[in-house]
Amino acid sequence: MLNRRSFTKLSLGLASAPVVGRMGLRSARAADNDFVRIAYSVDVASWDPIATGQGQTVPIHKSVFDMPLSFSPDFSVGPSVVSKVRWLDDKAMALELTLREGVTFHNGDPLTSDDIKFSLQERPAADKSLMIAGLWGDGKVATVETPSPTVAVFKFKSPYVSAPALLGSIPAYILPRRYYERVGREKFMENPIGSGPYRLVDYERNSRISLEAYDKYWGGAPRIRRATFQIMRDASARVAAIQSGQADFTNNLPVREALRLGGLPGLTAAIHPINSAVMVRMVNKGLFQDINLRLAMHHAIDKEALSKAFYGGRAVPISMWASDGPTYDPTFNMEFSPDKAKAYLAKSGYSMEKPAKIKFGYVVAQFPNDFDIARTLVQMWRRVGIEADLEALEQAKYYEFAHADKLEMPVLFAWTNSSGDPELFSGLFMDPRKRNSVWKSGDINERLDPLLVEPDEAKRMAGYRAFDRWTIEQGYAIPMLLSTASTVHATRLNYVPYRTGWALPYAWSFS
Repeated sequence: MLNRRSFTKLSLGLASAPVVGRMGLRSARAADNDFVRIAYSVDVASWDPIATGQGQTVPIHKSVFDMPLSFSPDFSVGPSVVSKVRWLDDKAMALELTLREGVTFHNGDPLTSDDIKFSLQERPAADKSLMIAGLWGDGKVATVETPSPTVAVFKFKSPYVSAPALLGSIPAYILPRRYYERVGREKFMENPIGSGPYRLVDYERNSRISLEAYDKYWGGAPRIRRATFQIMRDASARVAAIQSGQADFTNNLPVREALRLGGLPGLTAAIHPINSAVMVRMVNKGLFQDINLRLAMHHAIDKEALSKAFYGGRAVPISMWASDGPTYDPTFNMEFSPDKAKAYLAKSGYSMEKPAKIKFGYVVAQFPNDFDIARTLVQMWRRVGIEADLEALEQAKYYEFAHADKLEMPVLFAWTNSSGDPELFSGLFMDPRKRNSVWKSGDINERLDPLLVEPDEAKRMAGYRAFDRWTIEQGYAIPMLLSTASTVHATRLNYVPYRTGWALPYAWSFS
């Protein structure tokens, strides 16, 4: 778990081929150790990386752009363009970043503290529509001082205890001020420039993203020189691509299918836990304003059965967002109880004979088995007296509705916390002032706001533990499972699993 102390004196060290027979294609590629093809489920919503915050597009954006800080596979702080972070006070009001020397963007321009100021203060302050605006805009940042090209000092309007964690979390990407201002936003998105390990060389929306190694990358040139993300929204298409040899890596597959593929010659399955909470996100609208309905929906869900059916028992059932760590309360359990669900429904006049009729959505291709889990939830609810009409939402449409507060129904969703800090769980998606929140009610901020400025780490964690328990007892959201990453890759590809679930080709190599 990241905290202010861990950042006080932190020093970061450096750490298209034709379709042919499956085995023939793999043999033909045996000596091609500088090219990886990735069958991927989603495209980027935009090449302005601070405009959106989709967790699944991080591997693409992070290949081209850097964040000030980065997290290693185990959540520890890893190397990035910032070599040292320290608080200049004991109230979390002034944070100093020291940049490493010699970092350049893909066009050769040096990356300086002015680029950090531009990306994390000026742009979000000027454009409230940017995803990053709620995290680094003028509501949070008073100013960013740049006493030298390698030093940036953030002065916050109020204590910002989670700022270090957010520096390594989506979407805190660094953009080149000089290039961006010279060409403008539209031209920038046509030809984006970052400081990441790869340069974008070709892009066809919803089809293909081609990257080439940036030899002057501060962390060393990538061992895999070329990477292509082939956009395949349908899981069956990704299965076919990896099985036929058209792809070297794919993820976001049903666990059972991944295990089957991993048993084939030349392929390996890697199924590992990630810090991603599969939940039902509730809305404070219509029938869902009824706490009895919300709690009935929760008690009707058999989480153990979901884990066994769709994750081979590997996904951890949860009653809170985390299953371990300082914000976890082991005494708290929202049990599976159809009888309790029926009793809550009866309080509001619903029954098997007079069911509550609702709409329920799921976000397409956001995580493995999304449709199957959504359909199973519909069946579980029907058994207690809730009839749900299931609706599919494309990711772009979901974010459009959610950010504009136009979402009218609960949605099955997976929220990935890239740092482990609780503010990046409930501190974001339960804050009604944030674009990430879909539940809006006036009773939240009186409980949440003190935690957002609490510099004492023990008090902050205890506060989030109580806050999380309270939100779940109110039925404002329904946590169900801590998910897994479900990947399949060529055996000769040395894949590095991240607890964030990020698939980062820069970390890989071929044997």
